[in-house]
Amino acid sequence: MLMKSVKGSLAFLISISLLALVVPFSAQADVTNQPQINYSDNSGLNFAVAPASISGLKNAKLQWFVNGKAVAGATKAAFKATAKQKNQSIQVKATAAGVTAASVVGRIGQVIVNVKPTVTLADSSGSRVITTPGVFSPKSAKVTYQWYKGPIEIVGAKSSTYVPAAIDQGFRIFVSAKYSAKGFTDNKSDSSEIAIPAIKRNYVQVWQDEFNLTAGSAPDSAIWSSENGDGSKAAAGGGWGNRERQYYIPTLAKITSAGALQIDATTAGANAYNCYYKTPCEWVSSKYITKGKLGFKYGRIEARIKGPVGAGTWGAFWMLGADIDERLWPWCGEIDVTELVGKSPNTAYGYLHGLLSGGFGGRGTTVDMPKGYADEYHTYAVDWLPESIDWYVDGVLFGSQQKKDKDWVFDHEFYLVMNLAMGGNLGGPIEAGLKQASMSFDWIRFSTINGVGEVIKR
Repeated sequence: MLMKSVKGSLAFLISISLLALVVPFSAQADVTNQPQINYSDNSGLNFAVAPASISGLKNAKLQWFVNGKAVAGATKAAFKATAKQKNQSIQVKATAAGVTAASVVGRIGQVIVNVKPTVTLADSSGSRVITTPGVFSPKSAKVTYQWYKGPIEIVGAKSSTYVPAAIDQGFRIFVSAKYSAKGFTDNKSDSSEIAIPAIKRNYVQVWQDEFNLTAGSAPDSAIWSSENGDGSKAAAGGGWGNRERQYYIPTLAKITSAGALQIDATTAGANAYNCYYKTPCEWVSSKYITKGKLGFKYGRIEARIKGPVGAGTWGAFWMLGADIDERLWPWCGEIDVTELVGKSPNTAYGYLHGLLSGGFGGRGTTVDMPKGYADEYHTYAVDWLPESIDWYVDGVLFGSQQKKDKDWVFDHEFYLVMNLAMGGNLGGPIEAGLKQASMSFDWIRFSTINGVGEVIKR
């Protein structure tokens, strides 16, 4: 909402382990071992079968293959390739009791990966991991990693371990391992995929404002303060940085007889105030904030809201970094729980604004509301966690953003903002003949998520 020119942790550890590559065998025998190829020196030409890999194949007969063809006389545990055979394929097969077990197909002079990487969770909760070394040759090879979610590379995920964000839950991920050794050609191998289980989120409500005060009264002064004017005296500047047309006064937010807070915007009496656009103001409305009284860090923030009617209206329930006086917007961060814009009466907005995205429309998404947002109340919520922020309407997830770069400035205290603006960059032209608009808050609530989240009272 601010200066738009046009947006305890849930995680568990995964690490690399190795699972023996299974080669299909005949049902006639239970063969549990398969040959593994090792380099016997650093020339990239001398090979040997690892004895332990064929220990279960009694009296096994060996045969080496280059480029898929059996090499005459190459029936011993060791094999020496020629320099001319470099980069050609290499494989060994062991036959015992009429059953043949084949090694992986390597390439002469390239790091050989006898067992491909896989990713495993140590238990059903995903709270522990098991790590075992890779099976590759030469042993001096170094392994580097890149993690993927489906076909998409996960930016910055290059460790042998990966800590999934909440946004990864329900998706399948895998790791691609690269093996490098001096004097050898690099090799790559992808692990099998693993599904990241969705951890159930347990919510415990720890704060609320139900707006159950006497009808006609202002919002609870122990929680809320009015932020008045047209922005000219604020860091945002005239129009609150958005070229908005209203002047905020405290008296247009009142408790109704139904136990809701209603914010009105009206043209009546607006000309008693002077606005930054050098004429008497066109609209007056109200804006209330919890700054200096109540703050929040992580957790679920939700509100039951009935949106405004009419093109040019711009109702919002949002949050700003509590350090805004020291770190101006957008460095302080902004979390828009919802923005309800009259020119799009069937759309709810959910966006973030940080130091990179503040002037470029933010990062987030919208959701279609077929019946609109103005005829009845809807519940808008964000699940704010250290590694992600998710948006919901009426309990249905519609957007998510994860911590991935310096634009993430959401790891500190924020305060709440509720207001009804008119016009501006996002609100757009105000409908001709529109004289009054309103939005209502039935309640605002805050809950911890699996114990994560806090209310900060000033």
